[in-house]
Amino acid sequence: MVGIDIRFIEADIESCSTFIEEYKQHISIPYDDFLEDIIIASQFSLIDIASQTCGFLGINNSHLTILYIDDIYFSQGIRIFEKIKNTFELKDAFIPTTDIAALSIILENYQEIKIQALHFSDTARSVRPAEFGKEYFRLATLADLDEIQGFAEDFLDNYEDVIEKKALYVLEKEKELLGIGIVVRNKIMENCMSIGVLTKASKRKLGVGRSIILHLKRIVYEMGLTPVAGCWYYNAESRLTLESAGYITKSKLLRVIF
Repeated sequence: MVGIDIRFIEADIESCSTFIEEYKQHISIPYDDFLEDIIIASQFSLIDIASQTCGFLGINNSHLTILYIDDIYFSQGIRIFEKIKNTFELKDAFIPTTDIAALSIILENYQEIKIQALHFSDTARSVRPAEFGKEYFRLATLADLDEIQGFAEDFLDNYEDVIEKKALYVLEKEKELLGIGIVVRNKIMENCMSIGVLTKASKRKLGVGRSIILHLKRIVYEMGLTPVAGCWYYNAESRLTLESAGYITKSKLLRVIF
């Protein structure tokens, strides 16, 4: 349809909530808080065709972070996306491979694809027990702050805040902290909780990270939520650790360059 009237109306995330609920129904494997944080920090716009609102998009510093078009208007997806690229001067898009709708549009016109990150889901299969039992695992306190920052450095932005929210855990043996684990409630995939791990460099390859993952999984399941995880694509050690704790990666975060 030549001359179709496509407009983008600036909005906030609450204004897109109905479409976000529809979008979530199409994501078969939930992703972790890394992508969620990028999406939530985006500038949102509703997509309007001939005065009918048909979807929404998010842009974060010239990166497309989320795109949803209602099925009724999906046949106009290519035209809509071409106008998005031109209007917002897009550099690239961060899209999970499970978002097949957005990918089906974006992959018709791109320059390069890179794998940015891996999304992990738990198989709940039986694995060998944690090398360090739960007696070594506890919530972090402010008294741990100096020691945590001594080896974790900028792993987190605000350790005090995370500790006060009871979201940071430590693995400790003989009064030495061997590693830390964090749980973050997802904001888009609301029935999920993201877990993250950092092992002290001198204590790697001893099962510290794996033990922390297993303990965090248990805690999240006890809360009635689903533990999800992710890591940078090139972090082979994190991938092996997660896989040894029963996780698999069937979804990738792609960076599609235009």
